[in-house]
Amino acid sequence: MSEAERSAALAAGAAGGAELGTVVVSLGAPAEQGFWLRSSLVTAPAKGRVVTDEGASIAVDLLPGTGGAQLSLPAFRALGLPLTGLPQVTVYSG
Repeated sequence: MSEAERSAALAAGAAGGAELGTVVVSLGAPAEQGFWLRSSLVTAPAKGRVVTDEGASIAVDLLPGTGGAQLSLPAFRALGLPLTGLPQVTVYSG
């Protein structure tokens, strides 16, 4: 991810959308590029955002998933989350 893509995702994640819920996220497949969240809270691909307990927010592609929620490596890094941790985030659609 370029610095411009990272900045755009952080800026776009500032507000709005309907709250889908709160999940604990693990690191998703590092080879999958982009800012995305895969979760059972999501029933169809959509745009959205995630917000950390500390208030950091980023725009992501929401992807349907099963089992535990996964957040992309670029999103983990942009939010300043520990790569080996299991942070909690709130998920918003839209």
